Parts: sequence; structure tokens; C-alpha cells
Amino acid sequence: MGVKDFFMNGIFNQINDMQRLLNAKNLRNEVISNNIANVDTPGFKRADVSFEQALIDNIQKNRIELKTSHKGHINNFQDVKDIKPEVYVQGDSVFRTDKNNVDIDTEMVELTKNTLSYNILAQQVQTKFALLRAAISEGRR
Repeated sequence: MGVKDFFMNGIFNQINDMQRLLNAKNLRNEVISNNIANVDTPGFKRADVSFEQALIDNIQKNRIELKTSHKGHINNFQDVKDIKPEVYVQGDSVFRTDKNNVDIDTEMVELTKNTLSYNILAQQVQTKFALLRAAISEGRR
């Protein structure tokens, strides 16, 4: 594999990983919007999306991949592609007498953080595509 192949595979893998993150951010946006829509629904429990921490844990765990010589050997490697965003309900806390645990201020802050993070990732994807366009146009010369 040459440098060009390594660069192209690397950039496509980065774009795919960023796409997965964008999808997780989009799911989180939907979940937070649902929380906000149900702020006055008695008994409603807020939900959130678990993804980033699982991704960080996987990266830290897989820093040293164990080599195996047989398919039956235990391997510590879990492909990042196997990690999926999961929606979970946070039912362990209650703030109000109507058993609803949605705090509108917290949800608005989380929505803002998620939106900013999504926009930054989208800009990074645009930058990667600009690099690809530049590489393609330079290759034509």
C-alpha cells in the first residue's frame, strides 16, 4: 500500500467515523427535543443518548490490540464500527411532584452543546471533502 492509498483510506475512514458521530448527534438532538416537548407531561422521564463515552472507552481499551493465532483465542479488540448510540431513560431522579424529571434549563443547555458539536463536526467533514477535491484536481494536472 502506497502513501496515496494510505491517505485515501485514512481520509475515508475519518469521514465515515465523523458520519457516525453526526448520526449520534442527530439522534441526541431528537431525544433532547422530545424531552423539551414533554416538560409538562406528568410522569415523563428524560432520556439521553450514550455514545461518546463508549467510543472513548473503546479507544482507550484498544490501544494495545492482542494478537491471536487462532480464531478461538480471546481478543480485546472491538471495532469502533460495532459501537452504536443507545437511548436510555434517566428514571432515577424526580424533581417535581408530578414525577417528571425534565429540567428545561438543563435541556436547553444540552441542546445548545449538541448543536455546536454537530456544527463543528459538519465543518470538519466539509474540510475533509475539500482536501479530497484538492487532491483530485491536483492529480489531473
